[in-house]
Amino acid sequence: MKKKQLYGRGVPMLCIACQLTVAPLFFSSRVQAVPVAPTLLTTAQTQEMRTIKGIVRDVNNQPLPGATIRIKGTSTGVVSDVDGNYTITVPDDPNTTLLVSFVGMKPQEQKIGKSTALNFILEEDATVLDQVVVNGVFERKANTFTGSVRTIGKDDLKRVGNSNVLQSLKNLDPSIMFFDNMSLGSDPNAMPEMVLRGKSSINMEDVDLKATYQNDPNAPLFVLDGFETSLQKIMDLDMDRVESLTILKDASAKAIYGSKAANGVIVIELKKNPSGDLRVTYNGSMEIEAPDLSSYDLCNAAEKLEVEQAFGMFNDPGADFESQRMMIKMYNQRQSAVKSGINTDWISKPLRLGVGNKHSLSVELGDKALQAIVDLSYQNIKGVMKGSDRTNISGAISLLYRHQNFLFRNQLTITSNEAHDSKYGTFDEYTKLNPYYTPYDQYGHLTDNIVPSLDPENSVTVNAWYEDIEFEANPLYNAQLNTLLQDKYVDITNNFELQWFVMTGLKATARFGLTEQRSRSDEFYPSDHLKFASYSTDRLTEKGSYDLENGEQHSLSGKFDVQYNKNFLSVHDIFVNAGFDLSRKQSSTNLQQAEGFPSDKMTDIIFARQYLKDAKPKGTEETVKDFGYYLSANYSYDNRLNFDATFRQSASSMYGANSRWGKFWSVGGSWNIHNESWMEGSNITQLRLRATTGSTGSQSSAAYNALASYEYFLDKTYGGQLGAQLLNMRNEDLKWQEKVEQNYGFDFNYKNRYSFTFEYYHSITNNAVNPLSLAPSTGFTTVQENVGKVLNRGFDLRAGATVWQQPADRSYLSFSLMISRNKNILKEISEAMRSYNEQQEKLATEGNVPVQKYYDGVSMDAIWAMPSLGIDPANGREIYIAKDENGNPYRTYTYDAAQQVICGDELPKFQGNAGVNFEYKGFGINAVLTYQYGAKMYNQTLVDKVENADMKYNVDRRIYTDRWRKPGDIALYKAISEEVYVSEKQQFASEKTYPTSRFVQKRNELKISSLQLSYDFFRHDFVKKIGLERILLRFNANDLFTFSSIDIERGTSYPFARTFNFSLNVTL
Repeated sequence: MKKKQLYGRGVPMLCIACQLTVAPLFFSSRVQAVPVAPTLLTTAQTQEMRTIKGIVRDVNNQPLPGATIRIKGTSTGVVSDVDGNYTITVPDDPNTTLLVSFVGMKPQEQKIGKSTALNFILEEDATVLDQVVVNGVFERKANTFTGSVRTIGKDDLKRVGNSNVLQSLKNLDPSIMFFDNMSLGSDPNAMPEMVLRGKSSINMEDVDLKATYQNDPNAPLFVLDGFETSLQKIMDLDMDRVESLTILKDASAKAIYGSKAANGVIVIELKKNPSGDLRVTYNGSMEIEAPDLSSYDLCNAAEKLEVEQAFGMFNDPGADFESQRMMIKMYNQRQSAVKSGINTDWISKPLRLGVGNKHSLSVELGDKALQAIVDLSYQNIKGVMKGSDRTNISGAISLLYRHQNFLFRNQLTITSNEAHDSKYGTFDEYTKLNPYYTPYDQYGHLTDNIVPSLDPENSVTVNAWYEDIEFEANPLYNAQLNTLLQDKYVDITNNFELQWFVMTGLKATARFGLTEQRSRSDEFYPSDHLKFASYSTDRLTEKGSYDLENGEQHSLSGKFDVQYNKNFLSVHDIFVNAGFDLSRKQSSTNLQQAEGFPSDKMTDIIFARQYLKDAKPKGTEETVKDFGYYLSANYSYDNRLNFDATFRQSASSMYGANSRWGKFWSVGGSWNIHNESWMEGSNITQLRLRATTGSTGSQSSAAYNALASYEYFLDKTYGGQLGAQLLNMRNEDLKWQEKVEQNYGFDFNYKNRYSFTFEYYHSITNNAVNPLSLAPSTGFTTVQENVGKVLNRGFDLRAGATVWQQPADRSYLSFSLMISRNKNILKEISEAMRSYNEQQEKLATEGNVPVQKYYDGVSMDAIWAMPSLGIDPANGREIYIAKDENGNPYRTYTYDAAQQVICGDELPKFQGNAGVNFEYKGFGINAVLTYQYGAKMYNQTLVDKVENADMKYNVDRRIYTDRWRKPGDIALYKAISEEVYVSEKQQFASEKTYPTSRFVQKRNELKISSLQLSYDFFRHDFVKKIGLERILLRFNANDLFTFSSIDIERGTSYPFARTFNFSLNVTL
């Protein structure tokens, strides 16, 4: 169809359009083309019409060219010209409504009444001035709210990632610290570890990072559509359903959740309130995960053989003739393999380019009374380890019904998840294998033993280095077996909400939530698996194992609250919210362990020969009941002076009968200086000071710590009756942890283009729940008690600048910078923790990994090691610094764990991100860099693969280049061999390296965390012609590069990965 073009200046487009035929029109004003739909030229000839004129402006009274003005409920509309003017012909009906929208602005609608002129002022959607704070219980305007909050919209989340909400959040707010898991890396089935504004609890127990994270005492509280939820659910949540994410940081913002809010609250709101028009949205993506092995620097075959020779592994002066012959034969065999070209790249064997995909379909439909959203999604994540994946299928239906003064909303979500771990084992199994071995025999078949036979007729022990020389398991052999390593769950969640608009300004809301989850974990190893290779002949029937764990979770919660707001004399605004909530959460697991599976086809526990030796079925059960009520009030005077106050009282079954209730509160105030009369006419659109203080709590205790727990003697009876023993002492005084905090903030915004926010916070956690030592005569070593304090302080800084923009073309260039700092310091510790420190000192002597210790006034993230002056050039031994009884330092070669001091802190002095966002006529580019400075880290790689290296396995290249060899060498690491300096070999040969300050290194990092390229086809006519509303293409790359001051192996059990995502969004 022929395209017609007109060029005019200051001419209303519709006036020109009305003179043309219904051919597609393409209007250009000042050489800026704006398409106009053909439907603009069609009107109902039998209905009287009226012409409406007006101007569309922003809050700074600047015209908005390119704004869309359409008749609500139809596709008829126009766009404003370069001066913001518009003219539209509408039916002559007072109830006709005009809907005005512009990218980045809040849409606005208005009935025409009897008017012939209507002007509109649109507000920026991203500005904090009239943004609504959603805390999961109620909504308030941000300009009168005194708390510290950060709201992130769906577009911002999508701009930095397309995998899951948590992946995007990691790149958007540095006040939430995500810890790199140096072991599990990018395992798709591992839960991330995170804290919001630091740690408030001491965790002296191991945390399962693959669990639902219910036991982590420092994790923030997640709230999904007003109901508490687990980290696992958030990780598996379909991003396309998310409308916004709000981070509640200080006491004033999160006190409404008082008893569980000490670690911060993250509120996620899903899409709701559809327009009523039929809308279908499809999102499809392909995700590629590429392994990142840049941190590994292992020896190749020739290098490893050279290191072994230098280490003296083939030269033992005290060996007899036969042993020496076998050593020479071993060396020749390996040298022959190297010269023949064998150089196996073991670390590439279990890896792949993981290609996953995601599809989601959302249908919105309804009328004025009944509206619905139906969401279906499928996501398959393929990890970089072969066979590891995570598949999530979910469906949700949201119904909204309005009847008179009542609004009913119900949301049903069903999620099915299945995850598999790699049958190839863990990655460190491959990093240790020597490259002069091959996984195949001479016929190209996988072999179970990668070590060639030295003497087929005899069992040979070459020397002390190689007692197990005859066998080295081939992990690739295990991968071909029918091993089963899977976890799966089905979750059904139904949330119901009723709102009653009693009268103007008064609303009552009731919510009821129900969650049921069934989970199952299977871990099956057949008898041929090499983990059973060492079983003797009398244990053949025990080969093969199966661990089956079943779990159930039930959750019921109900909430009721009343909201009242009123304006008096135009300058006094009050908002009051009062309500109560109650919940019951129950979880249970049972574990069965069996053995004896002669065939790998027997992939069910019913085929087991017997229960695991000396084991029986076991499990856990927890039930927690909570009740609380709250009152929250907000007062604003002329939108200048604002005050907030919240009080909450909660009771929980987790705590002692004498301390069941906890009281939490907050007060806050803010001054909107920009609204003062003497600021009128200024280009400063926001200038605000705010301060808050209050207390919140955390449930860091186990469900039954306050109760006496017993265990039955099932194998013994007395007088025909079962006996029982006390496992846990009762503590009726165990009470809530309480976090008292203060927050001070400053907000500045200039012309809605340049913004700056600074916040300083300080908090003390009282009544920290820790184990308290008891006299041995009680029969217990510890009991859970409220002892200890934790100091937490830091600051957040956020700045943004839009340096260029052309709203008519949807074009702009903006920059952002964020900086956060946090420090966690222990103020008081219990006697049990002093005993714990003594135990840790013993462990420090036995192992080569720094242990955690807790002392008054010391950082919770301190690294403890013995001070070192380095390697003595004379003999290759390490020189330590110790102190005598009088505190005087002296040098020594002897390691003493009691002489350990703080050598650094794992937390950075500051961390943050920097971003750039550029869009031009549909094309967009967004990049985010994350950084940290001032952290320290113990380089375990240098210890395990250089100084304490087991020469039976592959090692880091630095073992040969940087170790001491002869007297006079200035070296970083100890002597490589006892044969290098014979005269003192008994004193320093193969001396084990314990935690030392030599390996505490700076960890300054810069990461290219996110890069996105996108194109929106909004400027192209064909989109409307084919009946579509939007087509959007995106390419995302995450975790592209990491530049670090420390060379350490990352992802030892599961490698880290670079992620690339291609996505398509189509809206009908």
